[in-house]
Amino acid sequence: MNIEFSEILWLDNQHEVSLDELIALSGLSLQEIQHLVASGALKPNNPAEDHWHFNSHCIVSIRTLCKLKQDFELEPNAFALTLLFLERIRTLELQLQKLNQNSSD
Repeated sequence: MNIEFSEILWLDNQHEVSLDELIALSGLSLQEIQHLVASGALKPNNPAEDHWHFNSHCIVSIRTLCKLKQDFELEPNAFALTLLFLERIRTLELQLQKLNQNSSD
């Protein structure tokens, strides 16, 4: 079985991906990523630097956003709101998972 390297990433807050890696893994363009950053929906770890890096956990939401963009022909103005909703859902799912683990202990 041949697994591409891009599919074997640790998706957590401690691992980072560069802007170029995020573009390659997400399917979004540089302009779309820049728009997400400018709107505040996507936050680089080092916003003041020339070469941005992002927490790798954002890859899942960004890839989902790209799929929704294709499936529903989302306008660029809808990207930021959609990404914020996806991140909020992810956060709520993690909180629910922790609550369920604590209740079963």
